Amino acid sequence: MTVVAWAMLLTMAPGTAQADVNLTPGPTVVADPDSPTGYTGHFVYYDPDATSVRFVADIMLRNWADTTDTKVYLPTEYEPGLMRGGGAYDVEMTNAGDGYWVTDVPLAAGVNQYWFYVDGNTNLWVADPANSPIFAPDGLTGTARRAFNAVYVPYDAAKQDFAPLAARQIELPRADSPKGTWSYVPFEVNGTTRTVGVYLPPGYDADRAEPYKTIYMQHGGGQDQSDWMNIGDVPFIMDNLIQDGDTEPAVVITTNTNYLGAANQGYPNLRNVVIPFVESNYNVSTQPIDRAFAGLSAGSFVTQNLINYDADAFGYYGPWSGGVSVRATTPDLAAPYILYGGGLWDFGLPNANAVAGLDEIGFVENVVVAGAHDFNAWNQLFTTFARDYLWQPEAFIQDEIDTLKAAVAATGLNKGNKNALTVKLDQALRLVAKGDSAGALEILNGFVAQVDGFAASGKLTAEQSASLLPVAQKILTNVGHWQ
Repeated sequence: MTVVAWAMLLTMAPGTAQADVNLTPGPTVVADPDSPTGYTGHFVYYDPDATSVRFVADIMLRNWADTTDTKVYLPTEYEPGLMRGGGAYDVEMTNAGDGYWVTDVPLAAGVNQYWFYVDGNTNLWVADPANSPIFAPDGLTGTARRAFNAVYVPYDAAKQDFAPLAARQIELPRADSPKGTWSYVPFEVNGTTRTVGVYLPPGYDADRAEPYKTIYMQHGGGQDQSDWMNIGDVPFIMDNLIQDGDTEPAVVITTNTNYLGAANQGYPNLRNVVIPFVESNYNVSTQPIDRAFAGLSAGSFVTQNLINYDADAFGYYGPWSGGVSVRATTPDLAAPYILYGGGLWDFGLPNANAVAGLDEIGFVENVVVAGAHDFNAWNQLFTTFARDYLWQPEAFIQDEIDTLKAAVAATGLNKGNKNALTVKLDQALRLVAKGDSAGALEILNGFVAQVDGFAASGKLTAEQSASLLPVAQKILTNVGHWQ
C-alpha cells in the first residue's frame, strides 16, 4: 500500500481494461484535494471468475464531537469531529473489465479495515489477495473467520482537523522507527502443534539483564491469534510507542482461545503450557506483576474469567467490549490493575456503574473511545493500555489518593495537620510510580498511624476516620501484595 498523488491513478490499465483507471491490485491511498479527508482510498480486487464484488469496510462515521447527534454519516460526508464507529460501509465495486473490480472512498487517519463479498456470499469475508493479513497456519479458515485487511491512512491536519484523529497516527507504520519482529511460533499442547503470535520489541536482547515484561492479547469471535498482529496493529503501535518513549519495550503474545483449555478451570493450558513455554524460550520476567492480559469481545470474557479464577496471575488486565462479569467477591480483587474499555457505539461497552462498583473493591479504570464493536475501538484501547496504564500502578491508584486528599480536606484538622497527611499521600504515590513498594508501604503506614493518632486525640471524628482508613488500607493491601 502506497500514498500517491491523485493524478497517478489515471494510468494505462493492463490488457483490454479501461485505460483511465489504475488497476494495480490492492489498496492505494491517494492524496486528494477533492476528498473531504484529504485522502482517497482506491481499491482494486482481481477475480476473473467473479460476477459481482462488494467492498465492505468499518468506515461509517459517528459524531464524537457531539455525542447527542445520532446520525450515521457516510465517508463522503466527513467533517471534523466525526470518527469511524458507525458500522460497515458496503458498496458494489465497479467492473473495470478483464476481472478487475474497483472502488474509491474517502478515508481518515489511522488503520482502516476492509474486506470483500464475492458473488453475494456474505458468509465468506474475503481477504484482499494483494494485501492479505498474515494468518496463523493453525488459525480459522473459510467462513469460520473474518478477514480484516488493513489500509493505513495519513492525517491531513487542514482537512481532518480533529485531535482524536491526529492521535491515530500512532497506528501508522513509520519509515524511521526501529522495527520489532513478529511471527507465529509453534509449540505443543495436548500432543498437537499449535502456534502463538510473538512480537519482539526493537533490539530485543535475549541476554538483557532485566527480563522483558509480557503482554498477552486475546482475540474475539470469528478471529484467532492472527488479528491483533494484523488489523489490531500491535507491531506498529508498539514500535511507535517505544520510539516515542511512551511505553516500555515488551514481548507481546497472541493466543488462540481454542487451545487454552476449559474456562471453568481457569484455562489450564494457558497457565500450564503457554506461559511456561513463553517464559522458558524468551527473556521475560516470571513475576505475575510483569504480565498483562487483555482481550476484546469474546476475549474480554476470557480476560474476566481469568480474573475470577486467579486474579493475581497477571498484574494488569484489559477486558474490552465484553460487558462486566468480574465478581465483586473475587479473591484478591484488590491486587491486579484492571482497565475496562469499549467504543462509545459498542454494544459490548462495559456498564460504567458496574465498573465503578468494582473500583470500590479493586483498582479499576474505565476508558471509552470513539468506535463501535470493531478495531476502530480496539486499536485505540490497546494504545491507551500500553501508553497510559501498563506498568504504571500509579495510574490506577491516583483515584484513591485523590479520594483520600479530598477526605482530608473535609476534616476539621488545622492546616498543618492536613498538610502532613496530604504530603504523605503525594510521597506514597511518587514511590509507587518509581516501583519502590517498600518505601510506599512505610509512608502509607505512617499515614494510617497519624490518622489513628488524630482520632484517638479527638482531632478526627469517628466518621472522618472511617472515611480515610478503609481507602488507605485498600492501597496498603494492593502495594503490599506485589512487594
